[in-house]
Amino acid sequence: MIHYFNPGHETAVLYASKHYQPPANQVKMQQELAFLPAWYARSGDFVWMEDDGKEKLNEIESVFSSGTQAVSPKDLVDKRADLFAQRVDLWGISPQSIELFEKLNKAYDLHWQIPEWKPEYAALGNRFFAHGILSFLISTYPEIEEEILPQLFSNIDEIEHYLVLCQKQQLVKSPYSSSGRGLVWLPPGKLSRSEKQIISGMLKKQSCVSIENALDKQFDFSMHFENDDERTVRFIGYSIFQTHTKGAYEKSFLSAQDELEKRIATFIEVKLLNSIQKAFVEIIGEKYAPFYKGNIGVDMMIYQSGNRYRLHPCIEINMRKSMGYLAIRLQENYLHLSFRGELRVNYYSLVGEALKKHNELKMQYPLTMEEKRIRSGYLSLCPVTETTHYHAYLIG
Repeated sequence: MIHYFNPGHETAVLYASKHYQPPANQVKMQQELAFLPAWYARSGDFVWMEDDGKEKLNEIESVFSSGTQAVSPKDLVDKRADLFAQRVDLWGISPQSIELFEKLNKAYDLHWQIPEWKPEYAALGNRFFAHGILSFLISTYPEIEEEILPQLFSNIDEIEHYLVLCQKQQLVKSPYSSSGRGLVWLPPGKLSRSEKQIISGMLKKQSCVSIENALDKQFDFSMHFENDDERTVRFIGYSIFQTHTKGAYEKSFLSAQDELEKRIATFIEVKLLNSIQKAFVEIIGEKYAPFYKGNIGVDMMIYQSGNRYRLHPCIEINMRKSMGYLAIRLQENYLHLSFRGELRVNYYSLVGEALKKHNELKMQYPLTMEEKRIRSGYLSLCPVTETTHYHAYLIG
């Protein structure tokens, strides 16, 4: 199998174009964190790296020994026999990523098994499809508050009228976005000129937005599922994560699954969590499995309402792999049972800043191993050089 990391693929899905060009910062992230799939790949798999980053893996290879290899375009001739008829596994399926591998497949006659784009993906992958599922969960479980259901708008005048009537801070979301993009926080009352311009731009590009009450969030978590070739859906684990104030991903907490569940169950009854988990197995089997096989992550939240903690069971549904999925596989494949730490992704704007931080963390948190697993310390999950800006690592 050949694994490919393509973050931010939701925008590519929105435009549904083989020729979509992602913004420069997204391209930079994709290139610098291209090795991330190696941490969930299996022995004998390959990880696609667009540049020569695979030549900078010396430090990582001292820990990473699963038999997974990094490959780049330069390897398509010399390693053709090894790469022949491999299955391509994408972080997220989009017409643009499919086109990349179809071109290579044709040019080198590799007989790769490449995912096909299906029109249904565009509907299944946006926030408004998740809105319908949330509405169903609210009607099914009395423990879920009706007030968390977003309102849908396609007209800026309707939005202005709605906000004047609101008593609480509101959050505007566009249907295709991820990692904090496409979010606008609004105080109750009249829209400012800049807010009106931003939301009007969203409506022009995506025709509709959702608006919901801002909640007193305690923490974010997600449930992760896999749907295989036989349309069998299974729950694979929880992820507890943290975002920046604007909603962008910051880090995931790394520990055994039973400990993550205990932390969530401190606020929400296990019975309700299990019921929601089973509900999503059925929902994914009915709504997604006929068209899609792969990973699905459902973002959720614990928030406080009055004097009670409440569950938001469906903030969004990610029809792709995610950092939460990566955190689950890291724990399974490489971390000692006693490891307690975090998976982090940082961005450094200055040249050389990431490398400086990398060297400092190596000194401050030396890596310790036990039974061929990481017990404590720091490890960069991708190569770090003088020109690196995106830095993914674990620390504990």
